[in-house]
Amino acid sequence: MFVEKTGYIVSRHTRDVSGHIEMSLFIKTPEGTVKVLPDRQLSVFFTDAPLDSLPADITGVQCSESALKSFNNEPVVLVQSTSLMLHQQMINLVKRNGFSVFEEDIKAHNRYLMERNIRGAVRFIGVPDSSNQTFRQARVIAGDWQPDWNVWSLDIETSVSTNTLLSIGITSRDQRVAFVVTNQETSSPIIRRFSDEKSLLLAFIRYVKKHSPDIFIGWNLIGFDLQFIDQRCQILGIRPAFGANGENWNIRSSDNQGKYFASIPGRVALDGITLLKVGGYHFESYSLNNVSNEILDDGKLLHGSERWQEIERLHKEDLGAFVAYNLQDCDLVMRIFEKLKLIELQQTRVDLTGIPFEQTGGSVAAFENLYLPRLHSAGWVAPAWSDDDFVASPGGFVMSSIPGLYKNVLVFDFKSLYPSIIRTFHVDPLARIAAQHSASLVQDKLSVTQLVPGFLGASFDRQQAILPSLVGELAQAREEAKKVGNGILSYAIKIIMNSFYGVLGSNVCRFYHAELASSITMRGHELLGRTQVWMEERGARVIYGDTDSLFVTLNSEQEDPQKQGERLRDDINACLSNWCKEYAQLDSHLELEFERVYERFFMPTIRGQEEGSKKRYAGKSNGELVFKGLEAARTDWTPLARQFQRTLFEKVFSDENPICYIQETIAKLRAGDYDDQLVYSKQLSRPLSSYTKNKPPHVRAAAMIDQKRAEQGLPLEYNKGRKRVYYLYQRSGVVPYESPENLIDLDYEHYIEKQIEPIADSILPFFKTNMASLLSQQISLL
Repeated sequence: MFVEKTGYIVSRHTRDVSGHIEMSLFIKTPEGTVKVLPDRQLSVFFTDAPLDSLPADITGVQCSESALKSFNNEPVVLVQSTSLMLHQQMINLVKRNGFSVFEEDIKAHNRYLMERNIRGAVRFIGVPDSSNQTFRQARVIAGDWQPDWNVWSLDIETSVSTNTLLSIGITSRDQRVAFVVTNQETSSPIIRRFSDEKSLLLAFIRYVKKHSPDIFIGWNLIGFDLQFIDQRCQILGIRPAFGANGENWNIRSSDNQGKYFASIPGRVALDGITLLKVGGYHFESYSLNNVSNEILDDGKLLHGSERWQEIERLHKEDLGAFVAYNLQDCDLVMRIFEKLKLIELQQTRVDLTGIPFEQTGGSVAAFENLYLPRLHSAGWVAPAWSDDDFVASPGGFVMSSIPGLYKNVLVFDFKSLYPSIIRTFHVDPLARIAAQHSASLVQDKLSVTQLVPGFLGASFDRQQAILPSLVGELAQAREEAKKVGNGILSYAIKIIMNSFYGVLGSNVCRFYHAELASSITMRGHELLGRTQVWMEERGARVIYGDTDSLFVTLNSEQEDPQKQGERLRDDINACLSNWCKEYAQLDSHLELEFERVYERFFMPTIRGQEEGSKKRYAGKSNGELVFKGLEAARTDWTPLARQFQRTLFEKVFSDENPICYIQETIAKLRAGDYDDQLVYSKQLSRPLSSYTKNKPPHVRAAAMIDQKRAEQGLPLEYNKGRKRVYYLYQRSGVVPYESPENLIDLDYEHYIEKQIEPIADSILPFFKTNMASLLSQQISLL
C-alpha cells in the first residue's frame, strides 16, 4: 500500500545490490529520517556511436535513438543500464571502438533529482516496510517542506603521546554529554565513563542511533575528528555504523590534496572552517580560538602549541576540567554556526542549485545542476571531456596606478560585472556552438545579425543562449531577497552567479573552453577601458582600475564629491546603454555603481621603483581606515608592523607630520617595548617534506619544531602542511615561537630593516626625507 509523505533530502547514494542499481535517498520527514528507494532506476550515458554498432543482446542494457544531439551537431544514442557494473562496461566498450561518450560520469541519483528539478524539499509516495523506515517503489517530486534540523556539535580529544581517543564531546539543543575513557570516579550527569576506546565507540554508535542527529558540525570536523574516529574503528574492528538506522559511513581522502570527505547515510557533516570561507569571511587565522574570539569575544579554555600536554594532564588528574575543555570547544562551534547562520547558508545553496547537502564547495556541480536540464530541453547533450591543453583566460582588468597622496578619491564599480557581461553579450556554451553551426550553414546577412561577437574568434547565438536567462532569473531573485531583507538568500545567489565565470574558465568543468572565459574577461577589459575614456571626457582623472572598479579624482573641488559622483555614474550608465545598442543591438544589463568617497587616499609605488603599484592602497572613508594589499592587511607581517602602518596613516590622513612617531617607534623597539609584537606567522601551503630547495623562514622554524618532536618520540606537527607557523628572529637567526620565553636576544635591527623601514619609506618622500636619513640622525644623537 502506497503512503505519501513530505520531507527534505539529507543524503543520496547509489550502489549495486544483487546486480541491480539501488538508489537510496535518505529523507528527513516530520516523523523522522527514512530511506526512500525510487522505482526502476537506470544509469544513463550518451554516445555518438551508431546504434547498429552497439550490442543489442546484453541483458540489462538498452540502447536507443535519442532526440538529442552532441555539440558536434550530430545525433547521439542513449545507453541505459540496470547496474553500475554494466554501465562501466558499456563505457569501456564504446571507448575501445573509438567513439565518444557524453555525461557518463553523472551519478544516477544526481541525474534523477536534476531532471525532476528536485533540490532539497520533496514529496514522495512509496510502499513502507514493516518498520516504516524504508519506502520502496517510490516516486519523488519537488516539495516545499522545511525541516527543523537536529544539529550536534562534535569535538574529540586525543592523546598525542599514545595516538588514542580520550573523549567525544557533544552539545546540541537538548544534549550535552562527554564520552570519556577514564578510571576516575565522577557523579557528573554529563560524563559517561568507559574503561577503553572500544567500549566508548560502541556506546557512542548506539547513542547516535538512538538520538538520530541530522547534522554534525565541528572545526576541521572531517579531516580530524571523524577521520580519527574512523581510523580507531578500523584498528579496533568496529563497524562504523554512524548512519541512519545503523548504516556505515564512509570517510575518504583525496589522493593528492590532503582533503577528507564524509558520506554518512541520513546525516550530514559540515565543517566550520570551510563554511566560513564559503560565506566570504576572512580571518588572520581560522583556528577555533581566533575565530571564536573575533566572533563571540570568547575562546578555548586552553590554547597554544603546548596545550596537548595540559590536556593529557587534565585527563589523568582533573576529569571535570578536562570535560569542560572538551565541551567548551563544542559550544564555541555551535555558537559560531548559530550567530553566522552557516547551516541556513548551506541549505539555501542546496535549495537554489540542488547540490548535495554535504557538498560545501561544488561550483561545477551547482552549474551543471542548473544548466544540464535546460540544455536537454533545448535538444543537446553536454560535451565530452576534452584532452586539449588548458589555456588560461586573461585575468581581470588591472591598470597601473598613478601613485600619490590624494584628497576626495571616488570609487566606482560595476555591479556583478561578469554575470552582467554573460547576460548582456549572450556568453554561453550552447550559444557558442550554435553560432559556429549557423555560420557554417548560412552566410547571409540576416544570420550574422543573430550573432553577438565575442573574443578569440568566438561568436554567440543570441537565440540559443541559456545562461543569460538563467543569470536574469537569479538577478531578479536576488533583488527580491534584498527587498525583503533576506541577506542569506541574497548572498547565496551572489555566490552562484559569480561562480559561472570561474566554472567556464576551469578545465575541471566539461563546458570549459578558452573562448568562453576570455569573452568574459576581455569584455571586462574593454568595458573598463571605455569607461575610463568616457570619464576622462567628462573631466575626471582615473588613477587606478582593478577588475570591476575605477578610482577617480575630479578637477572641481567646489562641488560636493557625492553629487559629482552620482552625476558621473548616471552619465556612464547612459553611455553603456547607448554603446550596447550601437555595438550589436543589445539591451545593456551593465550597471556602474558609485561605491564611496575616500576623503584621503594613498596609492604607493612599487617598492624601489617610481611606477605605481597594483592592488595596494590605503584610504580613509567616513572615518574608517581601509587597507588593501598593504602590510596592515597582511597576516604574514608582524603585529608591530601592521599597527605601525595603521597609526602612521591615521597621522598622515589627519595632516600630521609622522616623523616624530617613526623615530619614537624605532626607539621603543630597540628598548624592548614591543617584544610581544615581533612574532611572525605564516601558513605552510604544503607538507614540510616537500620543501626541498627553497626553505623560507617559516619552513625552517617548522622543521625545528618537528625535529624536536621526533627526538621526543611525538607525532610530527607539520608533516601534513596547511598549518600556521609562528616564529621570530633572534640575533642567531630565525627560531620558532612556542612561548614568551622565546622573546630573548631579539634582532631589533632585523625588524627595523624588514618591518618598519619599508612601510615608512612608502610615505616619507611626501615629507622630503627617508628612513636612511632618520636612522643616521638617531645614530648621530646616540
